[in-house]
Amino acid sequence: MRSQWIAKNVDLRILTERIKQFFPETDFETAVEGIQQGYLIRAASKIPNLRLKTTVRIQGRPNDFMVEFLAGGKRGYLSLSMIVGYLTTMFGGGYLISKEAQKQENLDMLENDFWKHVDLQVADLVDSSAHSQNQSKTATS
Repeated sequence: MRSQWIAKNVDLRILTERIKQFFPETDFETAVEGIQQGYLIRAASKIPNLRLKTTVRIQGRPNDFMVEFLAGGKRGYLSLSMIVGYLTTMFGGGYLISKEAQKQENLDMLENDFWKHVDLQVADLVDSSAHSQNQSKTATS
């Protein structure tokens, strides 16, 4: 999912750091890298038996930026293990279906919590870019 904000004047570096803080609170390891006009946060679950990976892309300018949440394995409603599970239901494949459904539910809950966190951070950082620019000007004067 992707959301865009206009006319908020948000310092994207600070926003990236605050979004990054969301993941350790939910037992994810993170890595941040700079990309053209933004940042990329990669997060992977530290919980054994729960292989969830997500990528967050933050791109744009302080007054026109977007945040995109990309969850690994969230390509569609039927993953390979679900298809195999359906095909092998008579031989215990229901376990695969159940496990994949639980993974999808966990991803949905994570994404829902993620967007609540992002909305709070953006609201808190309105006009932070102007403040950061003023700080750097006074530091160089």
